[in-house]
Amino acid sequence: MNRRKRASCSFLILGVLAVAAGGLLNPHLLEGKTVNPSLNKAAVGPDTPYIVLGMGCFWGAEKRMQALTGVLDVEAGYAGGDMPSPVYETLHDTEKAIEEGTPVKNHAEVVKVYYDPRQTTLERVLIHFWENHNPTQGNRQGNDIGSNYRSAVFYRTDEERRWAEKTREVYQQSLKKVGIAKPITTEIAPLRNYAAAEDYHQDYLEKNPLGYCGLGGIGVAYLDPRTAVGGAVPHEAAETGEGGQGWQNVALNVGEQLIAFEADDCGYCRQFDKEVLAVWKNPLPIVSTHLTAPPEGWKLNGELFATPTIVLFRDRQEVARYTGYRGAGDFWRWLSEAGKST
Repeated sequence: MNRRKRASCSFLILGVLAVAAGGLLNPHLLEGKTVNPSLNKAAVGPDTPYIVLGMGCFWGAEKRMQALTGVLDVEAGYAGGDMPSPVYETLHDTEKAIEEGTPVKNHAEVVKVYYDPRQTTLERVLIHFWENHNPTQGNRQGNDIGSNYRSAVFYRTDEERRWAEKTREVYQQSLKKVGIAKPITTEIAPLRNYAAAEDYHQDYLEKNPLGYCGLGGIGVAYLDPRTAVGGAVPHEAAETGEGGQGWQNVALNVGEQLIAFEADDCGYCRQFDKEVLAVWKNPLPIVSTHLTAPPEGWKLNGELFATPTIVLFRDRQEVARYTGYRGAGDFWRWLSEAGKST
């Protein structure tokens, strides 16, 4: 599937913001992006360690991995397929050939993550990898479908392979602890036929803040059995955490409630906030959140894979949703129809 035909969306991260009807926007949503101080492309040399990871769309994967302290640079690329010199269109042509029965292995969109071992570790990089995409979806990632969007760890050494397998097992147990029985489908294989992506793919979301990427994690923390402490906010803590990071202090209307799932680095979320939330006069109550799950006991009909996603709940059950943002007029038309649904 060609992402250029998709709705305008961004990816999910943790956090929460309640918006009263007609209330002012939180200024934090309008601030520029936070730059990771450890990013330093000039510090990358021939001996700098790196790992190659597939997380679906490499635009969002690049931005996700750039956020980790200790990462020096992230390069978008292609790896793991049969073709020796892949380019962007090669992947889509090969995927079509696979669908038609050609026995060939496609490349995955990947990111090459260079890191400073004085600031972080391979284990920490892999934990960030597991927590920031959905490794249970096989040949897809959210709305991106095809083996070119598969989850993957491509290793160069036995040590990298062992860490990939070890952290995979820990994350599988982490998923089971919160009731997710799906097996992790991440490919762990030797690195082959790597090629850097075209220049226009590098730092894509920095160049195009409103650019598409359907990347989103499951919302489950990596629970290290050695410490019983996860690498990020656990799914349960995201719902009941302290410091305003959960739902406990947010007033919700059980009978009928809109929840807008947003993200910090989501340009279309900022447009939605400015054009819709800032002028909200509708009697339906709406809450905007950076959490990746509704409150305990509230049921979604499917996974959240992109932001913004606005969900209409009745009696704690999803009855309609609007994914992406295509302008205020389009949203209000959707809401009018959704309000008539039973």
